[in-house]
Amino acid sequence: MTDKLTRSCIYCNLEKTDDEFSDEHIWPDALGGDHLSSFWRTDEVCRACNSMSGVFVDGAFIRGWAGSMERGCGSREYMSLSDPMQTVLPLNYLGKLPDEMTESGEVADWWVGPCGATIVHIRPKESEEFWTPYVGGDPRAKKAKAGRAYIALASASDYWIIAALASFAKHFRRARCYVVNMDIPPEWKAFERVDRGHVDQAADLVVIDTITDAAKAGRSVKAQVQMQIDCGHRFLAKIALAIGCQLFGSSFTAHGQGADLRHAFRQADPERRRKIPIRGTGYFAGDSNRDLNVLSWRGAWVLVLQVVDENLALVIITPSGRTMGIKITDDVDLIANLPADHKDGLMWMTIPTLGKAVGPLPLPDYIAHLTQVMPNAQLSAIESAQIDPGTLPSC
Repeated sequence: MTDKLTRSCIYCNLEKTDDEFSDEHIWPDALGGDHLSSFWRTDEVCRACNSMSGVFVDGAFIRGWAGSMERGCGSREYMSLSDPMQTVLPLNYLGKLPDEMTESGEVADWWVGPCGATIVHIRPKESEEFWTPYVGGDPRAKKAKAGRAYIALASASDYWIIAALASFAKHFRRARCYVVNMDIPPEWKAFERVDRGHVDQAADLVVIDTITDAAKAGRSVKAQVQMQIDCGHRFLAKIALAIGCQLFGSSFTAHGQGADLRHAFRQADPERRRKIPIRGTGYFAGDSNRDLNVLSWRGAWVLVLQVVDENLALVIITPSGRTMGIKITDDVDLIANLPADHKDGLMWMTIPTLGKAVGPLPLPDYIAHLTQVMPNAQLSAIESAQIDPGTLPSC
């Protein structure tokens, strides 16, 4: 019997056998990572780290208020004018409704769907405080505990009815889904019929009726959103570590700055994480990178890798135009061995709602296209898929 081959996982720096490794999206699939080039994928991560990162690091950003808001930004600009099923829109999260509106041990999340559809998701309350900032609660919850989701459509347009129901069904595919104000054909298996005589449903419907009645009367309804102040810090450290390993080899995880990034990525305690010597700006860093807003592309995540002031840095421009950034390394020996195009800057762009990505492109080429100095064919193709949302069917 031969010994199994082993190698080191770049996320935990532990020796593991080959069969313990898996495919890792460095940039998350939920944010369009599946459409990016192979640079943004690695098989140097063990399954345990892959799972941990997906739930506690990528998931904390994606399912936080910031990630939820960004995912919906600009998405209508990539819809089909004739087929509402072609692009399933993200939902907009408004927050948790007051505790007194639900039964003890339950939480009611308030969402808005396409064309103002009112959505209420009633689910078990989080078992641990850690999951409170996660939109929708603990992402590990099984289908039996995924709760009940109700939608009240706000448009009579066939186009927007289909768009709203498709988005609703996809978002709450684990929950029991009910349509409040429309008779659903029995062959639409994703939805169940509302029964106002059922004890649980009757109580649930009081919640959604309260919201829709308030809207008709012009009254406000309070909702609470919880945010993480250091939003995106662990997320950025993970991406920077993985990029360093892609560029400089897996040994970067043991390099001084690579080790700092690894510790920051794995450190769950914000106070302890702040003591780790890494440099970057998270989602709520204000306008510290406002000069880079000119690189934004509506509805897209723009990823820029560039050497600036002898620092190799990653900058992320969100669909709404906000920026996040992190230093990967300032080791002159490592940077000296980078290809010239990395030093001048490379960019990638991914648009989840369109299902397409571009890159790597030289950063100067991207800027030349944005400033209309020299059009780029790949970027022009993306532009041709954009529409004016005002031309969509009326709500």
